[in-house]
Amino acid sequence: MNPSSKVSIAIPLYNCESHIRETIDSALDQTFGDFELVVLDDQSTDRSAEIVKSFNDPRIRYELNPVRLGFFGNWNRCLEVMSGTYCKLLPHDDTMESTCLEEQVRVLDENPKVELVHCARKIIDPSGNILTLRRQKEPEGVKESSASLRRIVRSGTNPIGEPASVMFRQETMKRIGGFSDADMYSIDIEYWSRLIAEGKRYYIDEVLCSFRVWPNSASVRLFGSQSRSMRTFFQHLQKRYPEAIRPADVRVGGFRSLLLEIARGGFYLMIKLKN
Repeated sequence: MNPSSKVSIAIPLYNCESHIRETIDSALDQTFGDFELVVLDDQSTDRSAEIVKSFNDPRIRYELNPVRLGFFGNWNRCLEVMSGTYCKLLPHDDTMESTCLEEQVRVLDENPKVELVHCARKIIDPSGNILTLRRQKEPEGVKESSASLRRIVRSGTNPIGEPASVMFRQETMKRIGGFSDADMYSIDIEYWSRLIAEGKRYYIDEVLCSFRVWPNSASVRLFGSQSRSMRTFFQHLQKRYPEAIRPADVRVGGFRSLLLEIARGGFYLMIKLKN
């Protein structure tokens, strides 16, 4: 561990020999170099460990979990090992554009009241082909906490984005604790909502990362339960922050989550047919 690193990136790894090299390459290719990259291997049984160990860069640290922690456990282990001023969780099959860290560090440096910065992103298939772009229907800049929480619910989905698109402050992460193990589909947006409740967010309207979708990815495997997961999450969020979120917001979000799940089904079918 390099305690002087400004940014900590943690990769929760499990059986991803097909993409882990590309993920690590995207980190090493950053224009901002003051980071540590911790790879937490949750007892992979494929060539993932061999691939990680083939890199020769002092910023990379490989750790093998002594026992299998599982999805939730390894994500929380990532939070435990990140010591930088700013933190990013990078899933083992996702990638960053070369200026991702530089742009997000700049935002957090210049905006001390911003707790979380996120960006537009590409959705890619297993081969890296672009399937679609995801941009927010809002201008770039600082967003207030209450309005952001309400926007999350009314969207019916996760408007902040997957972990690769997000950077947050380590001191705030330590204060709010770890990821919830209540639900796999809402695990990231539930955590983002707690960070946003602590302060402001900043949206960068530039594609700075890629989220990979493939037939066996968690997002596809969870299809059919996603809308139910989001409706339950929205209800819990309204109870937690009633001053920001109204019951009407929950109803709007629940309806939109149903429509989005129908649309998502067609998207996943396309992915399966292509692969």
